[in-house]
Amino acid sequence: MKNKIITKTLLASTVASSVLFGAQAFAEGNPLTNLEVKGEITFFTNRTDLVEAGVYDRYTKEFRKMYPGVTSVKVIGFADYQGGVRPRMNTGDYGDVVLILPSVPSEQYGNFYEPLDMYGPDEVYFHDAWSNDGKVYGVSMGNSVEGLVYNKDVLAEAGVKTPLKTLSDLYAASEKIAAQNKIPFYVNFGAQWPLQQWDKYPIVAEGDAGVYEKMLTQDKAFSGDTAYHESLSLLKTLIDKGWTEKDLITNSWEESKSLLAEGDAGMFYLGNWFIPQVIDRGIASEKVGFMPIPAGESGELRAQMNHDWGYAVSKHSKNKPAAKAYIKFILEESDFDEVAGFIPTIKAKKPTLPQLNEFMSYNPTIIQTPTNSSTFIEVTNRSQIDFYSGGYVQDVMTASDFNEALEKLDGRWNRAKKRVMK
Repeated sequence: MKNKIITKTLLASTVASSVLFGAQAFAEGNPLTNLEVKGEITFFTNRTDLVEAGVYDRYTKEFRKMYPGVTSVKVIGFADYQGGVRPRMNTGDYGDVVLILPSVPSEQYGNFYEPLDMYGPDEVYFHDAWSNDGKVYGVSMGNSVEGLVYNKDVLAEAGVKTPLKTLSDLYAASEKIAAQNKIPFYVNFGAQWPLQQWDKYPIVAEGDAGVYEKMLTQDKAFSGDTAYHESLSLLKTLIDKGWTEKDLITNSWEESKSLLAEGDAGMFYLGNWFIPQVIDRGIASEKVGFMPIPAGESGELRAQMNHDWGYAVSKHSKNKPAAKAYIKFILEESDFDEVAGFIPTIKAKKPTLPQLNEFMSYNPTIIQTPTNSSTFIEVTNRSQIDFYSGGYVQDVMTASDFNEALEKLDGRWNRAKKRVMK
């Protein structure tokens, strides 16, 4: 996928009258027929919270009502999706509907996943995010922009005005909130996976979707004057100044939502998908704000638009028509976008979160997340730096010498580059 900048009008798309949703759309616009969609399917998901809340049970009932030939939809949740599913990949036993693992190079998609022909590039965002050799193997489960989810009352009581346009503004706001005996910036260090945000921030810092491929040409990708150094240094400053949660050991992910909702914490750096989870903890929607996270001192606001995990159909599925129909159902018929707080993958569907209107009112430059090259993925795998899982970030932040830890990352990265890029 080519790197490209998109404008705020992306999020303002309305439902086109020519687009049909519902059973009629499935019958008329989809090559699958009710007779083909039958049997049992298993869906491996990362949304354990929705499994536990019974949301997928409701979806199963609605889906089977549309397709009576489907006898069973088994939904299995994995808190650590990559860790739970990756060992299964070479066995062929990894469900029917799955999420594409970031560690799988695009050249290998055909070994594990079935080509999908359900949507064209004008119908969905990130159409070619999981493609190879002209074939599409995945479709985004939803999309989000990354920014600061915040409690409006906490910032107002501390005298913080929004939006924060520079890093100096962010630091000053954190200091003011801390003076109110509140947690300024909750990073969910103990939960680990939320630290993946600091693998996303380099795009904001650089203002360029090519920031990751650029690392293949940098000798000091982590310790030098780079976007990654800026990202990790920002997190290090927040921690060292005492502006994050004090307990960096305990996994307090669920508790942290309540802390923001109840006004004990001020800001979180996450995607808009996080907003409904905070509201579920009892805070009124109008008390939750959303703004871009600043970078540098220029005052220029930028934001990254991400796809979430990509839905796919296992190459080894025995009921591929049913698996494809289930993906279409979730994207077109279910309320998953609203429940998850996503920008819908279907371009004709309008986002429902009012906080997105606030976010876009600040006129940030929106940068669409790129698809990493197979070279980058192979270097990543060989370096054993666990991007987007938070583990290496924890190690760097707790190291006795921050700069030395970054230099060690450089060493691992450069050794991997030499092996791959001979």
